[in-house]
Amino acid sequence: MNNIKIRQASISDKATAVDLDYRLDKDEHIKLKREEKISKAILDGECFLISADDKEVGFVIFDYRFFDQGWIELIIIDEKYRGKGIGTKVFDLICEGCKSDKVFTSTNRSNTQMQRALEKADFSFAGELKGLDEGDPELFYYKRINASEND
Repeated sequence: MNNIKIRQASISDKATAVDLDYRLDKDEHIKLKREEKISKAILDGECFLISADDKEVGFVIFDYRFFDQGWIELIIIDEKYRGKGIGTKVFDLICEGCKSDKVFTSTNRSNTQMQRALEKADFSFAGELKGLDEGDPELFYYKRINASEND
């Protein structure tokens, strides 16, 4: 895929983002009240649509609520567009626009596809948190934007 871009979502993009999430996992979308989360993120200027070759293929929710560092709360890419380098490019675009020294994100231990994507995008493992999803710990990752600093 060529020409991968992100742009801040507007309220008119809500249906697109909600549909992308709903189609990916209807049960999780409903259980986690994702429509509300997406709506709030759009209104707060924290939701970005992902396009590849001028087709909307996903969205990302990004903010600075994690210890004032960049935080990728959610990234959704339509399944038929996965494995084409879109996620890696989106991570790069988020990091390029980030106003803090680091970008953090997390995923469940069971989500090996996301773990591989993060490693491919040069994110480093930061640690594990148990207790959020029983039996499926949350794995945290980060990428340093200013590479001259030490950990």
